[in-house]
Order: sequence, then structure tokens, then C-alpha cells
Amino acid sequence: MHIHMDIVGGIAGDMFCAAMLDAFPELAEPLQNQWAELPFFANYQVQVSRHSQKEIVGKRFLVMKKNAVVDDKQHIVFTPQTSARSAVKHPTQLPDHHHYSWQTIQQRIHYVKNSDVRALVTAIYQRLIEAESAVHGIPVEDIHLHEVGADDALIDIISAAFLIHHSGATSWSCSSLPWGNGVLRCAHGELPVPAPATVKLLKGFTWRQDEEQGERVTPTGAAILASVCTQTDKHLTGHLSRDGYGCGKRQFKQVANVLRLSVFEPSVTKSSPMSEAVTIVQFDIDDMTAEALAIAQQQLRSQVGVIDLTSFCVQGKKQRMVFRNELLCDPEQVNALCQQIFILTSTLGVRYWRSERFILSRQQQQVQYAQHAWPVKLAVRPDGHHTAKLEADAWQAVARESYQQATRLKFHVENLALSSYPLSRKEDEN
Repeated sequence: MHIHMDIVGGIAGDMFCAAMLDAFPELAEPLQNQWAELPFFANYQVQVSRHSQKEIVGKRFLVMKKNAVVDDKQHIVFTPQTSARSAVKHPTQLPDHHHYSWQTIQQRIHYVKNSDVRALVTAIYQRLIEAESAVHGIPVEDIHLHEVGADDALIDIISAAFLIHHSGATSWSCSSLPWGNGVLRCAHGELPVPAPATVKLLKGFTWRQDEEQGERVTPTGAAILASVCTQTDKHLTGHLSRDGYGCGKRQFKQVANVLRLSVFEPSVTKSSPMSEAVTIVQFDIDDMTAEALAIAQQQLRSQVGVIDLTSFCVQGKKQRMVFRNELLCDPEQVNALCQQIFILTSTLGVRYWRSERFILSRQQQQVQYAQHAWPVKLAVRPDGHHTAKLEADAWQAVARESYQQATRLKFHVENLALSSYPLSRKEDEN
């Protein structure tokens, strides 16, 4: 799945979240469950509502506190702090803004339970911190953020990371970015838009100029873009399956202040299996307990370059029953893997040979069902049809409770995955 972003009016954290929820409405309820995990969220509410910009209907994403929209009146991004490492003098402070150290922000990020989402939140903030460090010549550990470190901004970024991860998108692109006009007020006085950190974050991106005033790309929006988008003006292919519009708070004279997302699924085409080289590594064990061997096999499965490990029982010398182990692995990792086999098992010899294999094109997809995101592997058959398989690790807890319930879950999730390929169904009907 590929997502293309048209930066029509601009991009900010709230606009990105709004556009994603417009394109993926089924993620709204799981996202609410994500917010419930955050202790600091107890003082906030998020309002996702229908909104229009110049007669284009989309969504707005508003973080609220005490039923009022949290909205900074000043654009204050950064204030350097005096430290033993840095003798930078404090600039004049503007009222009603607080400092948020990187350590404080990390403590809040720690409440995100999903490790993949937590890593993405950290990566987005790391980009912001490094950009501010480069702008001001201050070590990363001495950086203190203003509004981009506040709880409402953290809610934006955690929500964005959650939606990025659970959308299942494998690639992203965007249009050119609006430069904006005018100045913004910060702790260092007035500066032209975009903010210095935004410029640092989006080097290499394509920009354009129009007549609209104000900041069009915020540092938060820039950090999200830089984290997911590896190309601009991508040559788009595939069938368009979804779209979404995120509306900003400001109104422009000529341009709708929206961010548009377009979701492209791979076109259904007949696919020939791909050929690739692999190495088969084989060794026999007749003197380890079943328990010890099982532990060793699990450790070997986690080694770099291992594709799969299987074992079966054969009769060896002196009529002993032998466990024959076969590993499929990356040819470049065979030497390191053989060393690990000698370390982890009792075998005294290892055989290996190069082979070829055919594999089908496949992709991973997250399917929302029963308030959970389920990982599904989709494969394309040579006749152009798709097959779906729910990953076993994801539903084994359900299977422990009830085999019948797990079977129903597997059926519904796999069919939901296949339903995202309407062209494949049409070919079936023909």
C-alpha cells in the first residue's frame, strides 16, 4: 500500500491525523484505546469532527482541555537552556510557555505500550530535537522545547505514529510544499516562515510559493513528513482505494487549507514466481535432550539470515533415532550461522549447499477487526488472484481459549484483507 500526500494548504500534526482518520475511519476506535493508555491524557479530550474548507469536506482533529481548544497564540519552538556545557544566555521569555526537556518527553513516550508505535514517536521527536540542535548550535541533551514538547503536541505525534503504523502503508510520497509568507514570533524575535527547524527537517523536499500568508508547514508536520516520506511527486501506480482530507484551523483567501491523502493498492496483475538463491544447512543431533534441542532451535531461528528451520526424525548409526535439522538461510550468512550451530548444539559436523527457490510476491497488511489490528500476509498467485493468511502468532492466544472462536476470527480477518482488492473479485466473477 502506498499513500500520497497532496499538501494543498499545508501540513501540521493535527491536519495529518485528521486526514488519516478520514481515509481510515476504522482506526478511530483503536486510537481512542491508545489515548486511554496515556496518564497525562486524563486532562484532555480529542474532538474529531466533520469540517469543510472552501466546500471541501474532511475531518478536523482538535486537542481540547476543559472543553476549550488548546491553541498556542505564539509560535515558540525553542529556548536554549544555560548549562555546564553551554553558556548560552537566556533570550527574553514570552509568557505562559513552559520548557519540556528531552528527558521529560521520553518519560511521557514510555507510556505508549506498542513498541513499534513508541519507536516511531521517538524517531519523530528525535528528528525535531536534532533539527533544533543544528539550528541553535546546542547539544541535543541541552535542548528544551516549548509547544512541540507540550502534552497536546505529544498527543498529536503519538496519534500520528499510531495511524502510520496501523494503516499498513509500506511507502509514502508527497507533493511540493507551500513555503508561506510573513513572519512568526518566537523566543528569538521575529523570523520569516517556515520556522528554522522546519527548513532543517525538509532539506531535499520540493517547495513552491503562492500568495497566501502565514506558516504553512509546522515543525511537527515537517517531522512527520521527514519520518515517512522518502520521495516527492512519485509516479503513482495501482488502484486508488481510499482518500481523506484533513482540515486546518486557518482560512486562506484562495486555497483550501486541507491536506489530502490518496491511498493506492497494488494493481492486480498476473505474477510469476521470483527465483532467488538460498543455502540449505543441515546437521544431525542424537545426544541432546528434546528440551535442550528445542531451546537451541529457537535461538537458531532468531539468528540473522535464517529464513526457516525444520526438523524431522530419522534412524542413524547404531540404530539411534536422530533429529535431522535443516535451515534455509541467506547465502552470505552461512559461515556465521555454522559457527552458531557449533556453539548452541552438540553436533560435530554441519553440511551445507547452495540451492534455488521460487517465491511468490507477498505483502503484510494490518486488518482492523474486533477492536484489534491483525497482521495478515497477502500473496499474489500466478493467475493474478490473492490469498490471505492471518499470522499464527497473532491469534494463538485466542486459539488457547477456543478453537472455534479462533477459526471464526481467522475466517473474518482473512476475508476482510481480501476485500481490499476489489479488482481481484471482479476477475473471479468473470
